[in-house]
This record gives sequence, C-alpha cells and structure tokens, in this order.
Amino acid sequence: MRRAALRLAIGVTACFTLVEALGLDATFVAPMLTAQLLTKLRQPLSLSQGLSIVVLIGLSTGVVLAITTSLLSHPAVLILSLALLLYLSFYAHLRGAPNLVTLLVQISAVSLPVLAVASPAAAVGFAGVLIFAGFVAVLTAWAAFAAFPADAADTAPQASAGASEAPSPPEAAREALLNTLVLLPVLIGFVLVETELAVVVLIVIVNLLRQHDPQQGQRAALGLILGNLIGGLAAAAAYSLVLLNETLPFFVAVCLAATLTFAGRIATAGQRAPIYVIALATFILLLGLGMTPLPGGSGEAFLTRLANVLLASSYAVGAVSVLEFWRVRPTHDTPIGPSAR
Repeated sequence: MRRAALRLAIGVTACFTLVEALGLDATFVAPMLTAQLLTKLRQPLSLSQGLSIVVLIGLSTGVVLAITTSLLSHPAVLILSLALLLYLSFYAHLRGAPNLVTLLVQISAVSLPVLAVASPAAAVGFAGVLIFAGFVAVLTAWAAFAAFPADAADTAPQASAGASEAPSPPEAAREALLNTLVLLPVLIGFVLVETELAVVVLIVIVNLLRQHDPQQGQRAALGLILGNLIGGLAAAAAYSLVLLNETLPFFVAVCLAATLTFAGRIATAGQRAPIYVIALATFILLLGLGMTPLPGGSGEAFLTRLANVLLASSYAVGAVSVLEFWRVRPTHDTPIGPSAR
C-alpha cells in the first residue's frame, strides 16, 4: 500500500514538473490523467496496452474535434452528437473500459466545443494538448511502476480502498443516462454563451460524476463536495507558496508534499477514498490553471475558480439527487397466503 501511494504521489509530481518545465499550455491535463491511471492500475500497462491507449486517445480526440468543427454552425445537431458521445463514454467507463480513454473522451466532449465557440484555433490547440497529455501520462505510469514495482501484495490506491464492482449492463445504461442528463444542461449553456469559466466547471462535474457511487447514498455524494473544497483549499495554499518562490525546485517540493498527503489518504481511507481522489483532481486542476491558463485565455482570479469548483460540485450532487427517483431499485416478492401480514 505504501509503495502504491508513493507511486501515485511521485508519478503525479514528476509529470507536473515535466510539463511545467516544458512550458506547455494547460499543464493540469497530463498530471490529472496520470493520477487517473495510477489510482486504478494494479500492474503496469503492457507495451501493447500502452500503445493501444495512446492510439485510442488520438482517435477519440480527433473524432470529437471533427464533430465540433463540422457542426459548430448547427448547435442543435452538435449538442445531440455530444450527448450521445457522453452517454456512450459514461456507459463504457461504468462497464470497465480503460479509465484514461473514457476520461479523455469526456474532457474532449465538454471542452473542445466550448473553446471552439470562442476560438476554433484554441480548440485545435487544446486537442493537441490532450493527445500529448495522454502520451505523457502513459509514459509517466510506466516510469512510476519502474521506480516502485508492484509486488504480490500490491494494489492500486483506490482499488485497495474497496472499489465497487462494475454494474450490470442495464444498471450501467441507466447510470450513464443520468450522468449525461446532469452534464448536458451545463454543456448546452456554455456552448451557447461564451465564457472562459466553462472548461473548469465542466471538468469538475465530469470528475465528480465519475467518482459518484449511487450505492453509497447521499452522504457519500455530499462528501464529494467536501473533496472539491479540500482540493481547492490545498491548491490555493500551494499556489500562494509558489508565488513566494517562483522556482522549479520549490514548486516540486510543494507539489510533492501535497500529493503525498492525498495519495496516503486515498490508499487508507477505505470507502471515503473517492473524496480524496476528487480532492487530488481538483488540486491538480486549480494549481495547473494557476500556473498556465487554458490556450487562448487568461486565468481568472484564483478564488473565482475555487468558487466555481464548489458551485459545479454542488450542482452535480443536487442534480443527481433530483434524478435519483429514476433509479430502479430491487423489489422483493411479497409472500401470498395466510402467513402474509
């Protein structure tokens, strides 16, 4: 468990350091994808698995970009196409498809159309960032497993915390539909109204929906809001420290301290692990946006981003709760006869 936590923390920090040193746009993407990989993997990817994931990332991002650019002048058709794509990606995720691929499809589907409304060139640039980030995440995962090899007792941090089993196809279809219905109104609003806040809000909602487990009840759902708050406050503190000493070694030290804390909690928190997975993702997202804004945009105030993260998570939890009555719950046959009461 300790080795898995070190693998997650040092892998994310190394990836963050690399993209910051290279001066890439949207530096949060690669470490976020690395975190997604290392919280789920029990063993390193094989060469064929890694190459397949990279190819799938390139194809899926290219498909979303092609749909976006070709249908940008037909908003209704674009929204319907994105809704179908999101539904299929949520279904695939729930049924156990590669975590990195489904996340990239969802990030592409919610970010590229919004960016394209403001600037088609920015959408093309961000698509390139996503593809490169997926490649870097796979390489980082290989390097992390090489540095901290898995042994017979080793598990992925979130897997060791007791991840639930994959739902049946009807349950997965229902959950995918609910997730799409939660995400779609926000996506429609941001496609129709140009704003730089959109990508942050949409990615937060996507991450929360991916971590939400309907079997855990409303308390667990509310815990995900707490996770966003923890991650946001940690990012604010880290960003303030980095501004005091804007050197790469100091950034590495601050980032490593935070990721070690989150990775340790993910590995040991049991059923509360999703709270810290969300906290780590929010930390990476906000710190990365503070360091380098999205292509074609300037970063808003850090507190504004944090407020938007909390609003987005509150909306997602509230919307999931409202749609909860759609869930079909198992029923038990009532005995018939004199013994029935």
